Amino acid sequence: MRIRFLGTGGAEGIPAMACGCAHCTRARQEGGRLIRRRSAVLFSLPGYELLLDTPPDIKAQLETSGIREINGIYITHEHHDHIAGLEEFLYWREGVDLFVEPGLYRKLIRENWGKRLPEIVFHMDIHPGIGVCFNNFSIVPFEVRHAVPCFGLELNEDHLRVVHGADSDIRFSNYARSVIAGTDLLILNTPFFESREEESHLSVQEAMALKEELGIKRLVLTHFNHFNRPHDELVEYFSRFEGITAAYDGLCIEF
Repeated sequence: MRIRFLGTGGAEGIPAMACGCAHCTRARQEGGRLIRRRSAVLFSLPGYELLLDTPPDIKAQLETSGIREINGIYITHEHHDHIAGLEEFLYWREGVDLFVEPGLYRKLIRENWGKRLPEIVFHMDIHPGIGVCFNNFSIVPFEVRHAVPCFGLELNEDHLRVVHGADSDIRFSNYARSVIAGTDLLILNTPFFESREEESHLSVQEAMALKEELGIKRLVLTHFNHFNRPHDELVEYFSRFEGITAAYDGLCIEF
C-alpha cells in the first residue's frame, strides 16, 4: 500500500484567502511545506487507485503529483472542501467508481449535477460496517460524529490495517473505537492544535491522547488550518513523541 497526501489543509487552505495572520504571512513569504491545499489522500492499493475526497483544488493537486490514474473516489461527507472538486471529473478520460452514502448521492444529483453524474461515475453505496472486498484488500466505511453525516474508512491489505478518521469530533461510537484500536496507521483530521468548545473536529492534543488510549502504532495528522501551528513548529513538537507525523502536501508513505 502507498499513501499520498495530495493536500493537507483545512477548509480555507493555507494561506487563507485575504488573511494577514502570522501563519498565512509566513506561508506567502516562505512557501514550501507551509503551503497547504485542501485535504485529499490517494491510496494506491493492489490494482486500484482510491482517491479520498475531491476538494476545490483537486485538479491542481493531481497535476502537481503527476497522477494519471484513479479508479475510485471515496467521499467522506458533503462539506464544500471535500466535494467541490468532483465536477473536475467531468473532464476525466474515463468513468470512476464513486463510493458515497445514498443520501448524499441523491443530493448531489438533485442540487448539483442533474443527469450528468451517472455519466461519469459508477455509484457504489456505502453503509457503515459493510465492507467491499476485492483484489486482496477491503474497504470498510464507519460513521463518525460531525456537523453532517460523515464516514471514516478502514482499509485492510493482508495483515496491514489503515484507518482514516475523516472529520470526526472527539466522541467516537464504541464500534468506531473498535475499528480504530490497535491499527497500524491512523490518519486524523486536526484543524486546531488545542481543543475548542463547540468544535466538530478533533484537535492535535485530542488525537495524541487517542493514540495512547487505543494503542495506535502510528498516527498521521492532517487537515490543519491557519489557527494551528506552522508545519515546522508541528514537526519540532512531534519530535518529542514516538510514532506521530505531521503530514504535508506531497508526503508519501509506503508499506
